[in-house]
Amino acid sequence: MLQSKLLPATLPRVPGLQLAARYVPGDEGAIGGDWYDTFALPSGRLCLVVGDVMGHGLEAAHAMGRMRTALRAYALETEDPAHLLTKLDKQVTYFHPGLMATALCAVLEPSHDRMSLSLAGHPPPVLAEPGAASARVLEAPADLPVGIPATVTANTPPRRTTTVAIPLGSSICCYTDGLIERRGHSLDDGLLALTHAVTAAPSERVCAQIMVELIGSNTPEDDVAVLVLHRPDTPPTTLV
Repeated sequence: MLQSKLLPATLPRVPGLQLAARYVPGDEGAIGGDWYDTFALPSGRLCLVVGDVMGHGLEAAHAMGRMRTALRAYALETEDPAHLLTKLDKQVTYFHPGLMATALCAVLEPSHDRMSLSLAGHPPPVLAEPGAASARVLEAPADLPVGIPATVTANTPPRRTTTVAIPLGSSICCYTDGLIERRGHSLDDGLLALTHAVTAAPSERVCAQIMVELIGSNTPEDDVAVLVLHRPDTPPTTLV
């Protein structure tokens, strides 16, 4: 019940976009710190966040809730994903020393044709384009996770933002590492399986396909959060 209260009850309805999400607890239902979030910004842009607080239990869940709220507040001050994660990092290291998390933060243009993306130690999204043989992993630098002590990051370069194109008809899958991690298998194997599961199709269909092919009837070892965005290739209505 606590986990469901900390995750969005519904996803926003955005004309020209489809959004779908899934959350599956790991370790036979233990509460954890994985989360997803998406919300509209005053400029008309759309912010998407997927994150994973290290650890399990109530402490991780409470930390996840605090980070989700903090990111929403910072998004009213800056819409650059790297700046957002930098602000979150400062807040976490100062007020919650010892807490650590990975996060993906993305901001979609009002035109929906471009997305700015920054990764804090988080696995990159997967993009499926119409006509492509298979989906591909987006190339974006994975900067340090949130919460690394300042003594360690003193000479670390600033966080980076990558801009990617989103062609009409494309789907993008953002996720936490519990989706692709399997005991006895490499992360590359998990990513390959994910690129086979993600297609340029409606978001709910893609989410269902991902869960069937990568989770199935098994209980994942770690929490799994999945957020899928689809940009439908719908022709304009012609008035007769």
